[in-house]
Amino acid sequence: MNPRKTSQSNIFLQIFDRYPREYFVAAFFLIFYFAIIWETFSYTVLNHDFYKNLAYKQQVWEVEIPVTRGTIYSLANSSMKQGTVISTSVDLNDIAIDPQIEWDKWKLATFLTDILYKEMCYLKDYSDCYSDLLRFLRVLEISDFQTSEAFLKEKIREKITEKISKTRVTSVRVKESLSPEDELEIISWNLPGVYASVNGLYVNPEELVNPEIYVEKYISLFGWSEDSVLFQVRKRDLRYVPIYPKLSLLISDEISQYIQDERRAISEWIIDPSESIYRFIILSPHAQRIYPERKIGSQIIGFLDNAWKGHYGLEWYYDDILKWNPWELVRKKDIKGRSIDPISFWKENIDALEWVDIKTTIDRNIQRKVEKILEEWVRKYRANKGTVVVLEPKTWRVLSLANYPSYDPNNPWEVYELKKVNYSEYPNPETDLLWKGVFIEDIERWEPFIYDGKQIYLSEATREDFVDYEKTKYIYKNEFWAGVYSNDAISGLYEPGSIMKTVTVAAGIDAWEIKPFDFYNDAWKLTIDNFTIRNVDDDCLGYNTFQNALNYSCNVWMIRIVQKLWKALVHKYFVDFWFGEATGITLDGEVSSKIEPYEKWSTAKLLTSSYGLWVSLTPLQMASAYSTIANGWVYMKPYIVESIEYSDGKVISYEPQAVRRVLKESTATSVVNMLVSSVDDGVAWNGAVEWYSIAGKTGTSQIAYRWKYETWAASTNWSFAWFAPAEDPQFTILVKLERPRTSQYGGATSAYIFSEIASELLEYYGIPKKSQK
Repeated sequence: MNPRKTSQSNIFLQIFDRYPREYFVAAFFLIFYFAIIWETFSYTVLNHDFYKNLAYKQQVWEVEIPVTRGTIYSLANSSMKQGTVISTSVDLNDIAIDPQIEWDKWKLATFLTDILYKEMCYLKDYSDCYSDLLRFLRVLEISDFQTSEAFLKEKIREKITEKISKTRVTSVRVKESLSPEDELEIISWNLPGVYASVNGLYVNPEELVNPEIYVEKYISLFGWSEDSVLFQVRKRDLRYVPIYPKLSLLISDEISQYIQDERRAISEWIIDPSESIYRFIILSPHAQRIYPERKIGSQIIGFLDNAWKGHYGLEWYYDDILKWNPWELVRKKDIKGRSIDPISFWKENIDALEWVDIKTTIDRNIQRKVEKILEEWVRKYRANKGTVVVLEPKTWRVLSLANYPSYDPNNPWEVYELKKVNYSEYPNPETDLLWKGVFIEDIERWEPFIYDGKQIYLSEATREDFVDYEKTKYIYKNEFWAGVYSNDAISGLYEPGSIMKTVTVAAGIDAWEIKPFDFYNDAWKLTIDNFTIRNVDDDCLGYNTFQNALNYSCNVWMIRIVQKLWKALVHKYFVDFWFGEATGITLDGEVSSKIEPYEKWSTAKLLTSSYGLWVSLTPLQMASAYSTIANGWVYMKPYIVESIEYSDGKVISYEPQAVRRVLKESTATSVVNMLVSSVDDGVAWNGAVEWYSIAGKTGTSQIAYRWKYETWAASTNWSFAWFAPAEDPQFTILVKLERPRTSQYGGATSAYIFSEIASELLEYYGIPKKSQK
């Protein structure tokens, strides 16, 4: 026996014998009491913040409300004082179903078919219906597409029946992204139900025959615990099948009303619960930015990304003031996370939030009509692109900036979708595919693309590849992918060609160097140094007036004018017309080309600038030059925002702003008369509108490429600039087509577009006809 242990035992026995047991009981409770006091002090004082936050998270449910934004309106008019909504934020419902419900799925399929037909195609344009149906069916094309209600409903019902028949989970994304090495490694596993791509690793639990082998390989490659990996790929019932995202408000209301009617009918014993379908339906609201006009004005408006940040157009330019400050909705919850309080409160005071609504100068009716006309003519002339600018010359309000092709800002990422090149659509591929971004399959110089849900490897095609019919070629569905985001009216610099001759004439008259009916002798061509400049029209040849020279767009006559003005004066007028600077319009992406000091100009640059070469402008800059002439003599600042209204009632209004006097009023009058004659008696006759006086000028310009001008087919831009009525201009319009393929000169093409647009606008504004043409 250990003597030390025995001694310790004796000491404890002596203590117990000396004091009553009650003392020990009291001491125990006293120590226990102080322990509780200390622990309470620790919770409430020392670690107060930690446990307060912990309790808050356990008892309160915070729902972050996505950052919403102010509304953008089109121009108000007599019928709509507020203007049409062209961009706004609403809660849109995604519709899904729970396929485990045992009620009538045939009735459900019928209901969903009718609803989605109304959502996608009822009273919709052909193109909108077709694109929405492709997206819903998840196919690239429908070869036998018809617009009949029976055909459309049959296609919709087939897809719905496929969706609602699923009852088991068949796809689980277990890893979000993979490196090329990991992708190849997983493919080498050759396991049924395991699918790898650059977008991630997917597993179909129903096809996974040997989950143990999969788990072993997954852990060896990525780590993680065995239980966690098995839990991810477990077989389970499917309780949520997405049917259609972002239902319109009208359709959402119809579904909600149907559900209410069914519930009331069941409660009143009108129908049996097994005959209803409302329990299938799941409506999930999400804050969405919607664009009710879809493609109309898309390059003006811009769009939002998934983080609610503005890109392009007004959404980008006014991003900081359009967006609201975010806030959170707070609710109490029980131990299972269910909401238990009928009343919620805002974490931040909503009254303190600030936002703005923006009212634009865009006339929705004009914008819609101009875009429709532009699309028709771009397709007819097989041009790459088209742009139309409509300005009000007295105020310089922008009434329309139209571009084709465009995009739907409700689905901006669709611009990246590919299609295979069909030669029936591009019968002359060498020119039809020029500058449209064509790709071929290439395993050596490849970049990854997604086509039909699969990754393929492509490289950019050369012009030689265009005519190699053995090679499979791909092109973006809209032909210009993300290039359609840009507003070419302000972002597309080009050499305007002969429409610049109006500016040259105005400068010559304003400087007293020429008069409209002065005569000159035109030898049809002019040789200066080592280059020769020629006219195009034979009517230029001989002894003619300057009016005749403008009527028939004579290049030699323009050179004679700038030879009289010379470099310094030509430079002055270019600067006065604001050619060297951006207009300052409040849109994202405006560009401009600097005008070099005239001391650096070569003689060739001076002479060719007289008829629109060696000068790069945007369509809006060129339209602004014609508006300067149309309003008499003043350059003003074009504007596209009418007013900005803040939540506190403050309103900032934008008024017409004169910048500088450019011409004498008498000069503008003379030039207007000359432009009227150009339409009535010259090459611009195709732009005439019966019973109205039109002032305008056509233009054709070659496209520069690698310090030369292209000479092959589809190597020109066409333009037409005009205003009407000439005696009291209400509109200035500029039309531009890029690389048309059916005619060589702009007078035979863009003038027709102008004439159609002009007829619509003159009728729309009720401008009376002249009694005599």
